[in-house]
Amino acid sequence: MKVNQFKFQLTIRLVSLFLSLLLLAFAIAHDWGFSLMITLTIVSVFLTAAVIRYINSTNRELESFLAGLRFGDFQQTYRISHLGPSFEALEHALQTTVEKFKSLRSEKERLASHYRALVQHVPIPLFIVHTDGQVQILNHATRRTFNVADIAHIRELERFGAGFQRDVTQIQPGEHVLTHIELAGTVEYFIMVATQLSSGGRIQKLISLQNVQGELDATELATWQDLLRVTSHEILNSLAPVTSCAQTAKSLMDEVIEDGFDGPDLVENLHDIRASVDTVLRRSEGLTRFIQSYRQLSRLPPPKKRKIVLLDYFRRLESLVADELARKQLTLKFEIQPQSLTVMADEDMLDQALINLIRNASDALEEAEDGVIALHGYADGKQRTVIEVRDNGPGISSEVADRIFVPFFTTRQQGSGVGLALVRYCMLSHGGAASFNPNSPKGSIFRLVF
Repeated sequence: MKVNQFKFQLTIRLVSLFLSLLLLAFAIAHDWGFSLMITLTIVSVFLTAAVIRYINSTNRELESFLAGLRFGDFQQTYRISHLGPSFEALEHALQTTVEKFKSLRSEKERLASHYRALVQHVPIPLFIVHTDGQVQILNHATRRTFNVADIAHIRELERFGAGFQRDVTQIQPGEHVLTHIELAGTVEYFIMVATQLSSGGRIQKLISLQNVQGELDATELATWQDLLRVTSHEILNSLAPVTSCAQTAKSLMDEVIEDGFDGPDLVENLHDIRASVDTVLRRSEGLTRFIQSYRQLSRLPPPKKRKIVLLDYFRRLESLVADELARKQLTLKFEIQPQSLTVMADEDMLDQALINLIRNASDALEEAEDGVIALHGYADGKQRTVIEVRDNGPGISSEVADRIFVPFFTTRQQGSGVGLALVRYCMLSHGGAASFNPNSPKGSIFRLVF
């Protein structure tokens, strides 16, 4: 029936065209009038176009189908099955192909969305650097690391340190580089890895960052503790018999002198011996105290963290150091933003760290007029709790600043070099960091980041 329908429609058009041409021929031959001949000519042209259009309907459907593929438009439908069985098969093939492409595109979009979600939640910072210097941030970890919503160009990386920008620019695909990022007054170390990508004929450099600051801090802390433990043990073992012998020799010399042996030379020599032994004794006792002061660095217990309200804590800390600062005519003030700010820390270790910093600041302000020590607690852009200890003293030179956290290093004649090293180790044991920055226009800022 469908075959007859197509043939019938085509036959009707062809017969109509034939009759119109035949009538046109008779009109010309018998001179039926100019108007009639024009009318028959127009009808013949119209019927010819109708036949061609009807025959080309399949081509139009194919053209529409291919245009849909080219522009990704799969919403069209094809209704040609009424023309016959062959057209029914063609309609089915076209519709099946469209549905297949729609399914493939839907699956592709689903996979692309899935992979974008995976990349967004990868804990390693990832970003792309294009050959023209444009930067594309790929995931949330990168935004958290840099504490920015977006980075447009490689020039903007300079805010995280000139060395970091240089490493990003110079690293080659396949290379691993140890780099560091300077942010919010702290320095964090990363392993930077570069991979080359090609997309749409454009070469891109994919860069990933692996934070190794925690591993470096833990390794450094463990190394120093092992060194101090072994060193203090060996030195104390060596000093014990020296101290004992010196004390015994001194006692014997005292007895000899008290017994009053004759001979001025003997007495004089005995006095010299006692003086020498006394010197050995003093030096050994001083060295013993020196080593004992450093043993605390190798005996840091693990912190027992609890939530501390900084406003209450600063008030208690102020009462602990008030008398000492009053004697030196120094002022202590504190500021907290917000007032409800808390920190998870071991209160005893926090006491030890902050009292050390306050005493260091008070020592720096000994000759300063209107000396002020300020405590500032706040949450930084990464939602980390930060405590700063500021002073308006003479400050610390850049040559010394690089070594102030090194154990045993001190610039004071009577200093032990333990205080700031202990502060840093306390922060490392909390999983945080301690850093130093010059204050403006003068003084120092010590920053504890939890």
